[in-house]
Amino acid sequence: MAFWLGILAGALFAWIAMRIGFYETWTMLFNIVISVYAAVFLTPIIVNTIPSAGITPCGSALTLAAVAIGTFLILYGISYTFITGQFSVSLPKIFDTVGAGVLGFLAGFLVLSFTAFLICVTPISQNKFVGSVGLSTQSQQANISYICWWCDLVNGIVSRRDKKVASQEVINELVSRTQPEAKPETGERAEPNEPGGFNDMETPVYEGNQLGPLLSADVEDM
Repeated sequence: MAFWLGILAGALFAWIAMRIGFYETWTMLFNIVISVYAAVFLTPIIVNTIPSAGITPCGSALTLAAVAIGTFLILYGISYTFITGQFSVSLPKIFDTVGAGVLGFLAGFLVLSFTAFLICVTPISQNKFVGSVGLSTQSQQANISYICWWCDLVNGIVSRRDKKVASQEVINELVSRTQPEAKPETGERAEPNEPGGFNDMETPVYEGNQLGPLLSADVEDM
């Protein structure tokens, strides 16, 4: 269902894009892509640095939304003040119709895919009804892959080759925060020498985001 909602959102954005033109639509798509990229890659760092940002059940989703919306508003203000609000570029009719429509569709599908992904990083994604309407993680593989494609495209430009982190890894880390912890079946007991056993005192325990330090180093090298 999320895929078809993305198609409808893309069609709506394509209609809007053909009304505003290719130049403004390209700027809008650029702002949306950067906003989604910043949200995906900065949220693990924020949650790792400020644990209270992700301690609530919807903490990761709220952080994702806040970073994305904040980044978009900043970029929109900058682009309108210095670019779209100051210059008007005249292009052939085909660019303002077909070209703008294609870019608008890509932007709309990305916005809907990101919105649907926000549901995946909340506890509501574990609800059976939510899964039945196609808003679970398993049902959104096409939408998540689309988000990863854009994020990897930007990451390939702004990150060093030896510091790259795949977008899929970051998204999996965000989704795993909302997954219920596996509980041992009734009657089972961990062995003393097995991980999780009551005598396993030397087993290291890692808390927080495992990708946080790596992503922090990646951001510093940008």
